[in-house]
Amino acid sequence: MTPLHIARVALSALLLSPAAAQTWGAPATWKPFTYARAAQPTPARASGERIMLELDGTAGTLNLTLRQLQAMPAVRYATEHRQLKQTFTYQGVTLRDLAARGGFAGKDLRVYASNGYFTTIKASDYMNDPLMLAYSADGKAITAQFKGPLTVVLPPQIDRYRALEYGAAWVWYVERIAPLK
Repeated sequence: MTPLHIARVALSALLLSPAAAQTWGAPATWKPFTYARAAQPTPARASGERIMLELDGTAGTLNLTLRQLQAMPAVRYATEHRQLKQTFTYQGVTLRDLAARGGFAGKDLRVYASNGYFTTIKASDYMNDPLMLAYSADGKAITAQFKGPLTVVLPPQIDRYRALEYGAAWVWYVERIAPLK
């Protein structure tokens, strides 16, 4: 192995370790998430590139493209989509990272879908568990047939997210996230 290759491997291990898996600028009190991929530089929006998500933040609306979402730190886990009765390995951005990017981390969220549906997700949930806005399933873009291109996904290992009363947090066709006023 070349010295450059060794340095890249060491840097990748550091960036993907749980200790380095904090949201940039996050207080030390935030529970660390294990990321599948570290943040990349945010690309500029290309001419004609579609806006995928509006973050109604404290400093106004932040419009993000799919490439910009994919540049953020990514989590990945397998979970069953109950409505589709299939298990997928989803990848996406945690709601906590999106809320931090919008300047409203720690506030309850309102998640809006393009079909008019919306729901509220409690800050205590997304701040402590890796609830994600998924943009891929099994390594592929999520099609409308499979409730995409953006869908809120809940972690499988936490029993309370499998409860019927929390099923409303699975939001499909997500287009906007805002703090609850």
